[in-house]
Amino acid sequence: MAQDRVSIPVIDVGSEYHAEVISEAAVSVNDEHFIRDLKRLKELRSFLIQEAINVNPGDSGVLSFGRLNLLQHSDKGRAPTQEEWSAVEFHTQTLFRQLTEPLRRRFILGEIPSWVSILPILLALAALAALVGAVLFHHMGARVSLPFYLVWLMCLGAIGSVAFIGMNALSLQQDITFDLTNRRLMVLRIALGALFGLVLTLPFGFQGFVEFIAGISRTAPGSDSALPQEKITVTTQALLLLLPFILGFSTSLVIMILNRLVDAVQSFFGKSGASARS
Repeated sequence: MAQDRVSIPVIDVGSEYHAEVISEAAVSVNDEHFIRDLKRLKELRSFLIQEAINVNPGDSGVLSFGRLNLLQHSDKGRAPTQEEWSAVEFHTQTLFRQLTEPLRRRFILGEIPSWVSILPILLALAALAALVGAVLFHHMGARVSLPFYLVWLMCLGAIGSVAFIGMNALSLQQDITFDLTNRRLMVLRIALGALFGLVLTLPFGFQGFVEFIAGISRTAPGSDSALPQEKITVTTQALLLLLPFILGFSTSLVIMILNRLVDAVQSFFGKSGASARS
């Protein structure tokens, strides 16, 4: 079966244009890792051009990728050659050397996936829907409010984790142990935030959630039936319900709570007493 052919303009030594016929199979590569690195390299070149960074005279040719510009991903394509891998690695190392530390951080932050900005909006809508649903159905009993409470905890914990990522991205808070370029690490951080918000708040926060929902219903706009003491109680319960967000945001707080729980369990089984005797 004949390969499809495309006519691609190429610049020769004399800077005159001529057409060279290249088969589609020659520019199709089936290695996703290679194409991802090549795409990142092209983004780095665009960033250098956009920032008007002067390239060292000895590296002036690194902005021209040649045949690398023609490569594209295809499941039926060929494997990248050793020369193509070497060219991508050489261009990547050379171009990154042109970046200062602030510019390197700006480029890395530009690679943060777009779903990081969309996810907190979706989680906030889900948390709001859970809160409204709990208010509407609170008269049916605590059992009906439990699913809404679980959604509330997990959404707020995940929102706290996304807020932590956003604070690091905006350089308002920097955690040297967290890599903003690792998407799997970001997903894991969000999942752990939702898990911590659920596990560490569920055992003692449900009754406060039910009372908080009932307090909202009693203190609806236009209603003056709530006593000052009840308003204080509602405020305390509201602060308690924000605990999942704090647990999702602060890793150090979660570690401190877990250490206290572990120490309490060890003391219950007599480890502290044994240690003191030894």
